[in-house]
Amino acid sequence: MAAGDILKEEGLVVETFTVAADEDIEKGEIVRETGSGIAAAAATEKGPFYMALEDHVYADETDHDIECVVKGYVDAQKVADAGAAEKGQWLEISATAGEVQVFDYTTPGSWFEVVGEAMEASLAADTTQKLRLGL
Repeated sequence: MAAGDILKEEGLVVETFTVAADEDIEKGEIVRETGSGIAAAAATEKGPFYMALEDHVYADETDHDIECVVKGYVDAQKVADAGAAEKGQWLEISATAGEVQVFDYTTPGSWFEVVGEAMEASLAADTTQKLRLGL
């Protein structure tokens, strides 16, 4: 499996979104609607969050619409060395735009928005995370 893979089609919801001007999107990246199109989700932003199903280099494309998973079981980008996740743990958007990390409930004030639930354990060094998106 790789970032951007759909792991189960049951209950899957996919929609088409327009990419924000001059924004490059990576397959498997967690994105959100900014009001001007989708962009990689930043730690300070609120959801809802989606996962991009394709790469999109804005300067190279003329059609700026891409498909994203709105709800489903996916393999998304994860921050390497930001902690291991256990199955069932909440995952939050991280300080690295477009990537998830384990929700740090032990440090009040350092919380970011929850993106989904870990569907499988991951190692700290992993760069992808299997998760249920669209809680």
